[in-house]
Parts: sequence; C-alpha cells; structure tokens
Amino acid sequence: MIDNDLSRAVTNTQAAATAAVVAFNASTSPELPEGQQTPFTTNARATAAASATSYATRQGVSEQRHINYRFWVQSLDGQKYCDWAPRASLLSQAIAARNEAIVAAWRFDASQVISSAHRDAFSASELGTTAFRSQRSRSIRRGGIALMLLSPVVWVFAYFFVLVTGGEVSMQAILPIAWLLLGTGVVFAGVRMARPLPMNDSDATAASVTRVALLGFDPLTEPARLPRTWTEDPKVGERLDQFMRDAYTNFPTPSELPALRIPDVRSGRTEASIQVRAVLEQFAATDALNRV
Repeated sequence: MIDNDLSRAVTNTQAAATAAVVAFNASTSPELPEGQQTPFTTNARATAAASATSYATRQGVSEQRHINYRFWVQSLDGQKYCDWAPRASLLSQAIAARNEAIVAAWRFDASQVISSAHRDAFSASELGTTAFRSQRSRSIRRGGIALMLLSPVVWVFAYFFVLVTGGEVSMQAILPIAWLLLGTGVVFAGVRMARPLPMNDSDATAASVTRVALLGFDPLTEPARLPRTWTEDPKVGERLDQFMRDAYTNFPTPSELPALRIPDVRSGRTEASIQVRAVLEQFAATDALNRV
C-alpha cells in the first residue's frame, strides 16, 4: 500500500512538474506588444502588484511603503516589473514542482531500500529500546517494593539468618538489614533493565554504508535531510523568490530584473538513486527539446 502511494506520488509530481514547465514556456514574453499578449499575461500584471502588496502587508510594511509602491507600479519601471513578475512566478512554480518530483522519486527509492523492519532495527540499536525498557524497569522496581512490603520473603530471610547466627541476632535487628539488601537487589535489577541493549556496530555500519551507496546518504541517521535539487545551482529558486519579495521595497529597474529561463539540469551520472537519475534524465531531455 505504501509503495503504491509513493509510486502515485512519483507519477503525480512528475506530471505536475511537466505542466508547470509547459506553462512557463507557453507564457508570453514581456517584450511582445500589449495587443499580442495573452489574457493571462494582461491580467497577471494587476495580479503581480496585488500579490506583492499582500506579502508586504503580512510583513508589516509601513503605509508610506504601500503608497510608494502604488506610485511605482504606475511608472514605466513598475509596469516593466509587473510584466516580468507573472513569468517569474511561473518559473518559480516550475522549479519548485521539479524539486518535489525529485523528492518523490528519492522517497520511492528509499522505500525500496529501507523497510519498516530496517527502521525498527535501527531504532532498537540506536536507542536501545530505551522507552520500553525504562517502562519495564519502573514496573519491576514498583513490584519489588510491593513484594518487600506484602510478601513474607523478608521474614523468611530474617528467620534463616537468625538460625544461622545461632540466635545471636534478633529478628527485629535483622529486618532492616534484609530490607536494605533486598531493596538494593531490586533497584539494581531495575537499573540494569533500563540500560540500552548493546549495539552491533559492524552490522549497523554495513547497513548504513549500503544506504549511502543506494540513496546518496543515510536517511536514518539524517532524517531531516532531503536529496539534492535538480538544478546545477541549488539556490536559483530561492534567489528568484527572494528577489520578488524584495521588489516591493527595492523597486528594481528593468536592467536589474533577472533573465527568466529554465535552469540547467544537473548531471545524473553521479546520482546514487536510480529513480532520481531517471527523473533528471527526463528533465534534461524535455529541456533539450524545448530549446530546439
């Protein structure tokens, strides 16, 4: 069931990435005359301005900044930006969609390499089943205390001790000693129970090396890490998004607007994940056709 869900995620994210790239490539260049622009591009000029205003409002920009921006978007530079921004937004969406496709492909490969049994084994070796053993340890300690309070074991122990010593030590004198010895034994057993199980370092290391070889890194030891993005420059999408956010206060000139093109796809030759390598090859082939 999980494999089917991941497989569908791979298919869906690749389809979404393809659609996003098609939308960007089909968008009208801002250099075309107004009469030749599509309705989307024409309407997107106002949408771009409204989107920038909405973001700035959430960031707590002053009213004077809002006024300055409204004046600026009516200027030639502002109109150029509002013509540029819709295509920039489409490019940003295409970059993000392809990133999602890469992550989905990598997760599918990871699911083939790492089973639930592998995860459980790693957790057991890494954590020593600490939570379970600690809970069992507490139960043992509590049971030991109840045993000492309610069971005649302490009295029997004390009686035999009195017999061994020939009656030189009374029952009343030996009971505290018996309590201390038995209590110490129960506490020691509980403490031992709470200790992590020893790890099999050689097996854990071999399994980790295998995961790195097949996935590029070990997701069990680095659970927050994601696979490398699909672009040669992994920060290109972040810079584009930041430029659009800053435009509200920076008021860029037309010469400062970044050129809008699909970034180069990184080489998949050194990619460990088979699924990711296939997706990279598909991206590269698609872009090569679009540039013909």
